[in-house]
Amino acid sequence: MPEEATSVDAANGAAEGTSAAADGAASATTGGAADIIAQGGSGDVWYSIGSLIDKGGPIVAILLVLSVISAAIILLKIVQFWTSGLSRRGFVDPAVDKIERGDLGGSLEILKKHKTPLARAMASGVRAKMRGDLRDEDVAAEIQRVGTMELGSLQRYLRWLEVIGNISPLLGLLGTVIGMINAFQSLEAAGTQVDPALLSGGIWVALLTTAVGLIVALPAITALNLLEGKVDQVRLSMRDGSSRVIAALHARPGSSQSRAAQ
Repeated sequence: MPEEATSVDAANGAAEGTSAAADGAASATTGGAADIIAQGGSGDVWYSIGSLIDKGGPIVAILLVLSVISAAIILLKIVQFWTSGLSRRGFVDPAVDKIERGDLGGSLEILKKHKTPLARAMASGVRAKMRGDLRDEDVAAEIQRVGTMELGSLQRYLRWLEVIGNISPLLGLLGTVIGMINAFQSLEAAGTQVDPALLSGGIWVALLTTAVGLIVALPAITALNLLEGKVDQVRLSMRDGSSRVIAALHARPGSSQSRAAQ
């Protein structure tokens, strides 16, 4: 029948187009979801970004944009955390010892050599004490103020990862629902001349958006939890550093608490 011959020719043309897209994608590695979407069969066929958008429509295009934003934020935070030296704590004991001996200037010099959030928070307390005979509550409040600002800098853009991780699967599901609706509409339009390939092709194209959504969400959520865990460690370190600075100020020679104990 002419319709069947046309359907076969179209299927052959689609298969040739798929092979060409696979060859182009195999020669260049591209980040994001486009690299890991494959079609099962005689072999894994890796789609280029253009083919992926053509198959998945605007939903996939939005997800790819979110994938790029997520990757950029993750790289930015990794560089920020690495250069901030969040794990360095070797300066804490020498700085506290200087404070206990009454050498606030020496303690401040030690802390100024280290460009970490913890060092800057502790240094703010030492500076506050050097500016005048402030109460311990005022020194602790200054350390908390600076520490809050430092933590805010570390947490910047993490909310975006949370948003991307939450909405990407929902966008993928939305694309799947829309694709299923289109597939069944095409099936209805075919009438009695139903081609099973038409339905199966529409279904896998529809499921493509869900797969892309999950692929975008998984790295974002994983990175978010790891980065937030590191921020929590810094928060605990700042609380410990603040307590040690206040205790050292109590014990330093000339302090009112030290004179009272004598």
